[in-house]
Amino acid sequence: MKRNKLVIGLLSVCVLAFCMSCSKSGKPAVNNNTSDGAQQTGNAGKIAYVEVDTIFMHYKMAKELAVVFESKSKQLDADLNSKSKTFQGTVLDFQNKVQKGLITSSNAQEVQKQLQAQEQELYKLREKYQAELADEGQVNQRQILQSIMAYLKEYNKTKGFQYVLANSFPSSILYADSTLNVTNEVIEGLNTKFKIAKK
Repeated sequence: MKRNKLVIGLLSVCVLAFCMSCSKSGKPAVNNNTSDGAQQTGNAGKIAYVEVDTIFMHYKMAKELAVVFESKSKQLDADLNSKSKTFQGTVLDFQNKVQKGLITSSNAQEVQKQLQAQEQELYKLREKYQAELADEGQVNQRQILQSIMAYLKEYNKTKGFQYVLANSFPSSILYADSTLNVTNEVIEGLNTKFKIAKK
């Protein structure tokens, strides 16, 4: 959930930067195509918006990266759980031997040190896996954002919007005319481009 909020926040910042660069140029392209709702309402060269959550739900690149990330997350979690169970079994066996007097006190101290070292290794391994997943998640986010921003620049060559806003919930956009929503068009373009790139 936190990862999704971060992605949406980053996308909003990137889209805003893109909008500012478009508005500074002052040369929006003219499009005679009136199939888009924003064009029909006379807002060509002005404002459109995309639903960020919807893009992430339907953009094939985001979905594929999410599947790979989830698979890796489960794999690392399973590995950590397996090692933790083995460690717990060793601890229980040690405690059982101590209670039954089957191990000398000097040996018990030595085993206890070894168990403490193993426990520390498990903590380090957990931290390593968490850092690895966090890093991969950030790389995935940057890849998706870069892809969306690159497509919006290409998309806007024919649309001529000065602003393409990112709408999500919650958002600073409290109301937007639905005719300015170009989300489906952007998703379709993103998926087409992604499909071609994969080939």
